Amino acid sequence: MMPQSPADVDLERGDGLSILPTVAARPGNAEGDRPTSPGATSSFKSATQRGSALTEKPQDESPAGDVQVPNAQQVKGGPHQKDSARGGYSDPSAKIWSVYLSQAEKFDKEQSESWTGDTEGILVFTGLFSATVAAFILVSYQDLQPNSSDATVLLLLQISQQLSALSNGTSFPVSSSIPGETDFKPSASSVRVNLLWFISLTLSLVCALLATLMQQWTRRYLQVADRPYSPPKRARIRTFFAEGVDKFRLNTAVEALPVLLHASVVLFYIGLVDFLININHTIAFTLLAFVSVFAVSYVLLTILPLVHHSAPYQTPLSALFWFLREAIPLAIMWFRLGNDAKEAIQKRREKIRHGMRRAFEKTAMYLDNAIDIRALIWTLTALDEDDELEDFLDGLPGLFQLASRDGEQLQKLRKKLKTPVTQVLERVLTTCTTGFLPEEIHKHRLAACIGAVWCFPELIKRHYDAVRKQWDQPTGDMWGPLSAETWAVAQTMTAHDDPETALRAHCVQALLAAARQNGQWHCPDDEAAALLQRQLGASPALLGRFAADRPGGTQLAIAARLLGAALPLLERLSKHEGMSGRVVRLRDDLRDVVNALCLGLSAQGAPKELQARLVGEMDVLSALWYRGDPIDSTHLRRHYALDLEGPWRAVMVDQNVADGLREADGSAPVVLPAQEGRTRGVTVSSASPPRLPSGSRV
Repeated sequence: MMPQSPADVDLERGDGLSILPTVAARPGNAEGDRPTSPGATSSFKSATQRGSALTEKPQDESPAGDVQVPNAQQVKGGPHQKDSARGGYSDPSAKIWSVYLSQAEKFDKEQSESWTGDTEGILVFTGLFSATVAAFILVSYQDLQPNSSDATVLLLLQISQQLSALSNGTSFPVSSSIPGETDFKPSASSVRVNLLWFISLTLSLVCALLATLMQQWTRRYLQVADRPYSPPKRARIRTFFAEGVDKFRLNTAVEALPVLLHASVVLFYIGLVDFLININHTIAFTLLAFVSVFAVSYVLLTILPLVHHSAPYQTPLSALFWFLREAIPLAIMWFRLGNDAKEAIQKRREKIRHGMRRAFEKTAMYLDNAIDIRALIWTLTALDEDDELEDFLDGLPGLFQLASRDGEQLQKLRKKLKTPVTQVLERVLTTCTTGFLPEEIHKHRLAACIGAVWCFPELIKRHYDAVRKQWDQPTGDMWGPLSAETWAVAQTMTAHDDPETALRAHCVQALLAAARQNGQWHCPDDEAAALLQRQLGASPALLGRFAADRPGGTQLAIAARLLGAALPLLERLSKHEGMSGRVVRLRDDLRDVVNALCLGLSAQGAPKELQARLVGEMDVLSALWYRGDPIDSTHLRRHYALDLEGPWRAVMVDQNVADGLREADGSAPVVLPAQEGRTRGVTVSSASPPRLPSGSRV
């Protein structure tokens, strides 16, 4: 049965009213049936789009307030009249039917190519096979009638006997009939062989005839489904004949043709073995052994796809065997009672209706993601052009975003793809450093590469280190390019669900923003201003005040934003992992970046808007200090020193001062969960933090 096209929907409403406009009967080439090219679908779509933008007043439009009276041309055209201003049809439903026709054309083309390919192969084989069988029949059919040469031999023998009798003076009876005619009877073997071979030849020729008809039916269907009518009319005609193809199972008929051809081959081999047995047993049994091997192989190939659904081998009988395997349990279920049996029967009937191929396709959808990983690795090995690899890298973030719903799946994906993706990144990133790429291609390729980097924790760390090392002196490291694309991708990744990834993204975007402020790399002012506004959540006027107040004012705001955004992320990590090695490394990296940004800067006397962005000391302690397990006799408590001294104090203020500034400015405070710890006998609580002396070391 031919699968129903996605666009094959019921064209009639439940109340019996057609959803297509009624077309009045008129001569063959009326205005409403204006011929168009086979590619009319796209023209209708573009014409509709262009028509919505037109605001010009038609020449025959009546003055405002008058009733528009249709002219003769409009009446003649009916609902499918041609709109010359739009270049298409004025029917408002033409656009949606153009979408239907676009999908239908793809479906019909794929199906017809499949049918044509099958029938062409059958025609070639039947031509050769029929000639072969005919050659054998020319030899075997003579065994069904008396042989004239045998009669000649008998007559010569009779003449010789008569001459011998005359020479001896004896008499010899003479027969009035020709010897061998009255008592001739073909052997049973000759009858069997000729019967098998004639049936084989007949099946082969019938198969060739049906294949030719199939091709004609396919061409006819395509012709009637692709008539040059308006989209609504053409859609209705196509659906009418598509439902006929489905109803009369043309697809099943095409698939049944090879069955006839295979049966013809089997009959020929059976007859060939029988033919050779009467001639030479050695040849006959040797051929029988080969034929038996082929027959067993044929049976195995028939059953194999029923066991292994991914097997490419199958025969025309595979679908029959699959149907029997599914239908027999269905017949058994008919004798059961209850709702469960009815539901099972319905599911199995639906499965049989969709066919073997659809059932095998569903098997693939139930597999785990290991098959997807293998497909992606194969894709990487198959791709060779840089632009193809760029498209692959561009799609990785979406893939990992989908896989992030399953933590185990995400880890497997990262583990298997890290090495091949790293190799591809090294190749593609190298092309971004040559300077030969056009600007637009360079931007898109660099963004695709950086987006792929953020999919793997190891590559994220490598990317972060490359950007951090270029703070003092840009080195052109391809793993840490200083560009607007790198900045934009990092800004997007700050919203990532993984705290470590988000924290690294905050650090990278802070370093890039500050480096750009210091003139270490070039970026257009408008693009940089837009990125900086989103990063700091500040208006252009506020950014102008930060920059005008003092040198490094914007950089202080960047550092304060980094520290304030990173503290909740570190708090989340330490809550789940404690003060693990990963948390300690992230804490040290954060302090290192903030120190680099704040070196030589001071917030004293800064505008209130800037001071309101500074972070309270107790907020820092609450996020970066972890109270370890109690000391016992078997475990030693690990202490982690937190030095509050250093350049980063420029963005830290007394907690009470910080809270007061935020309250006065209306800014939201850094929200941290209440956590108590001890710092040299001082209880640390984010709910009511005490004031620590300057230079405290925890």
